Amino acid sequence: MAEAATKIRLEVEGDVAAQLDGQSRICNWLYNHLLERANNLRAQYRHTQDPEIGGLLYSKRGLRNLLPQIKEENPFIKVVHSSPLKNAALRVSDSIRRHQDARHGRRKGGPVGWPRFRSWRHSGWFSLLYDEPNKGFRIHGEQLTLSLGKDRNNQQRYVVVRAPGVQKALKGKTVNNLRIVKQQGVFYAVFGVDRPVPKPKEINHAIVLDPNHKNLAYGVDSEGNAVSIETPWWLKILDRRADELQAKRDRCCKHSVRVPVLDADAQETGRHYWRPSKRWMRYDKALQRVLAKRREQSKTYLATVANRLYRHYDWVVIGDYTPKGNGITTAMRRAMNNRSVIGQFKDTLSWTALKSGKLFSVFQEHRTTRTCSECGHAVEGGIAPGVDEWDCPCCGAHHLRDENAARNGWAVFLREQKQNNGGFQPPVPRSGPAAVRQRWTWRVRPSGIYSRGSGWACDA
Repeated sequence: MAEAATKIRLEVEGDVAAQLDGQSRICNWLYNHLLERANNLRAQYRHTQDPEIGGLLYSKRGLRNLLPQIKEENPFIKVVHSSPLKNAALRVSDSIRRHQDARHGRRKGGPVGWPRFRSWRHSGWFSLLYDEPNKGFRIHGEQLTLSLGKDRNNQQRYVVVRAPGVQKALKGKTVNNLRIVKQQGVFYAVFGVDRPVPKPKEINHAIVLDPNHKNLAYGVDSEGNAVSIETPWWLKILDRRADELQAKRDRCCKHSVRVPVLDADAQETGRHYWRPSKRWMRYDKALQRVLAKRREQSKTYLATVANRLYRHYDWVVIGDYTPKGNGITTAMRRAMNNRSVIGQFKDTLSWTALKSGKLFSVFQEHRTTRTCSECGHAVEGGIAPGVDEWDCPCCGAHHLRDENAARNGWAVFLREQKQNNGGFQPPVPRSGPAAVRQRWTWRVRPSGIYSRGSGWACDA
């Protein structure tokens, strides 16, 4: 069994939407409240090195254990079910532990900063997580019942929302948890489910991909075919539109209005918040729509490419390159940052392989671009980013930059498989394809449909 997610759009009325927004606000408040306590505990621990304080701050459930005390001090949070409150506390602890793991070298990747306070208005809707099966939620037909905690009279509170198609979507699946999210003003129920994994299939065809910032990836398969997967060019249009909206929105920040916070009796509490102008909110709403569109189109594009690859190949191997945005020019840095979909592409390939019963691997592609795939000579200083074709100074072989890197990726992949599996060799050509016979270009439209003819170019 494999963990998967099923996302269902909810039909939420105005009063119920306001109640769910209130639940999210309280969880966001609790997150900031616990982070403030964590900051104080951090200062005390640095001064005293008290192991009890350290255990409370850096353990997985230390901050969560403060919830009973916080509920007594702040009774209003009792209107939220215990599961979302508990998971708000766990999110703070997880952020702190990621910071500590990165600081002490126990985590791959770059440095992770100490968690920051989050604004419910600007940081996004704080999701409500019910992490235990059938605890805090129930499904009846197409209706989803959510428990919201208890009111002032200690009576249990519920809301019922309509979830069209939920029974069909969850048929035959085991529900492990539920997360309520809100995206672009629309509520969704994301169910964590167990999905059966198919049996491994026979391996006959494989492809090695070289990811880069000029296209999504360039691959060479076991039969000598080269495939260039074009980058999602339409994302640049959305990036430009997002830049324009953000620039217009940011110029409106100075028109924000100071608004006092009132209590239940309409009396000022001494606290306040800043309400942006109507123009700022209009631009921000338009910006969020563009970013959501970019995110959904990226997911569709990557899923389309991944499924296409696994219809043709039984084993997909990709290099570990991920753009860092350290290009020579501003335009190049922006282009490389936009190709951050490469990291998402690896996750998409991994999941597609799992659900189709096929294989996915990542190889270390250090020096694969500068090394000649014919004689093994490594060019000193590397190959400049703008060079697409080059000749080996040692043997004179002419190379296409990405194709040469993919062919070297074959050698690295086979060598790593032999080392990691006690001499095991995959049932594909042991030295990779001898030569490239055909070259193809894959182009994907924003709708996720492959285009042929002008979209698919074949060079014999």
